[in-house]
Amino acid sequence: CGTGELAIRLAPRFQDVTAVDPDAEMLAAAQQKAREQQVSNIQWLNQSAEQFSVEPDSFELVTIGAAFHWMERRVMAPRIQCWLQPHQPLAIMGYTSIWSGNADWHPLVREVVKRWLGEKRRAGSGEYNDLAAPHELVLIDAGFKLEEIKHEHPQTWTLDNLLGNLYSTSFASPAVLGTKRADFEADLRATLLDFNPSGTYEEQMTFYALIAR
Repeated sequence: CGTGELAIRLAPRFQDVTAVDPDAEMLAAAQQKAREQQVSNIQWLNQSAEQFSVEPDSFELVTIGAAFHWMERRVMAPRIQCWLQPHQPLAIMGYTSIWSGNADWHPLVREVVKRWLGEKRRAGSGEYNDLAAPHELVLIDAGFKLEEIKHEHPQTWTLDNLLGNLYSTSFASPAVLGTKRADFEADLRATLLDFNPSGTYEEQMTFYALIAR
C-alpha cells in the first residue's frame, strides 16, 4: 500500500480493492489521499503482508509496489499464488532509488540519510538486509512464469518533491525519523543546495514491472 498510489489508481477498475501496510502513518496518508479523490471502494488493513490472510482464489490481481524485498519472499510467493484466481497475475513494481541509482547527487542523499539514521538502511523499525536471491528466482521456485517490463524516464526533482518522495519510503518516513525530521530536512536541503544551488536535481529513472502468473 505505502501512500496508496497503486491502490487508488486501480480502484476504478475493480469492484473492491484491499490495501495492506504495517505502517499506520503510511496507511493514514493513503486513506486521506483516497478521500480527497473520492475513492471509497478500498479496504485498508494496518498489518504486514505476512499477517494478511484470505480465502484461495480471492483476487484477480495482486500488486506489490517496491516492497517485495521487505517481505519473507519464500513464504509470500506461494501464498500469493494461492490467493490469485487461476491464470491471474502478481505484479511487482518499482523504480530506481537513491540506494541503487547512479546520479551524481545520490551519494550525498545517502550520506545524509546515514548521518541521521545510521549506516544500516532502515526498513521501518527494522533494518534492510541484502537479498540472498533475486526476486525472479524466488518466483520461479514458487511455480510462477515471468514477464518483465522496463521503462526509462528522465526525472527532475525539486527539493520539496524529493523530500516528499523520501518521506513516502520505509527507510526515511516521518515515523522512522521521529524527532530528527526537521534537522534531517535542514541538513538535506543545505547539502544539496551546496552541491547545486539551482534547487533542481536530475536523474534517469528506471521503472519496472515484474509480471508473474
